[in-house]
Amino acid sequence: MHKYRAFVPYIFLFPALAILFFFQFFAWGWNINIALRDVTIMNFRRAWPFVGLENFRDIFTDPVTLITLRNTAIFATTGILSQLLIGTGIAYLLFRAERKVENFFRPIFIIPWLTSVLVASFGWRLVLGRDTGIVNMVISSLGFEPISFIGRPVTAMLAIVIANIWRGTPFTILLMNSAMTSINPQLVEASKIDGASQWTFYTKIALPILKPFILMNTILITVWTINAYGLILNMTGGGPLNATRVFPLHGYLAAFSEGRFSFAAGITMLSVAMTLVLIFFYLRFYDVELVD
Repeated sequence: MHKYRAFVPYIFLFPALAILFFFQFFAWGWNINIALRDVTIMNFRRAWPFVGLENFRDIFTDPVTLITLRNTAIFATTGILSQLLIGTGIAYLLFRAERKVENFFRPIFIIPWLTSVLVASFGWRLVLGRDTGIVNMVISSLGFEPISFIGRPVTAMLAIVIANIWRGTPFTILLMNSAMTSINPQLVEASKIDGASQWTFYTKIALPILKPFILMNTILITVWTINAYGLILNMTGGGPLNATRVFPLHGYLAAFSEGRFSFAAGITMLSVAMTLVLIFFYLRFYDVELVD
């Protein structure tokens, strides 16, 4: 009986591993299978011919792909940096504020993060609408012509960037504010006694302690920002003139609007590869040991 005791943990782990295999490994294997075949809406119920890497060639030769990669770079860079800087700054202000001030503002800052993508996207459409938007009402009251924020390429990109920052920054505030509680209060008091400024305390004392948390936060908001096509889909649909069509949205529209499922599966794989490259860069840049 004792010789079977070593298998008991694996028996309890088997259901969870089976579910993980089905929803992760099987799904990814199926996605790779589709990416290497020619699957469209026209032949979906027939045989899927094997085409190898031809779908990836089509992706890189597609002129829209270059546009989406440029849009993704703009959207992700501005979104990630803004969320990181604004969120960490607000978290630090809450950390140095009095307890009652922190308890009052923290629930308010979390509200955008708790808002669903659909509600957030349509809410920003109402705020930025040309005829009924609050912003254009203010602009019209000042005697200026209303601006079609969603209808112009530059302002449409600005609109989705602002909406993504608004919705994503609260997570950074919550995470970094919680991380700052790991700072020894004696260090805070010692810095005050020594006359250290807020900037000196943050850069010389707090920042080295917070590096692992900043790394984890950067990885998470990178993954979420690059894959935030739902917000863009509901706000602009990728327009106007593909001005807000980011790379993952390019795959979504290719699959469900154009019926090119293999093309979309290839984009999914490239999106994951792009995200993994960024994560590898973060690990090298931050130079943090996550495991002792």
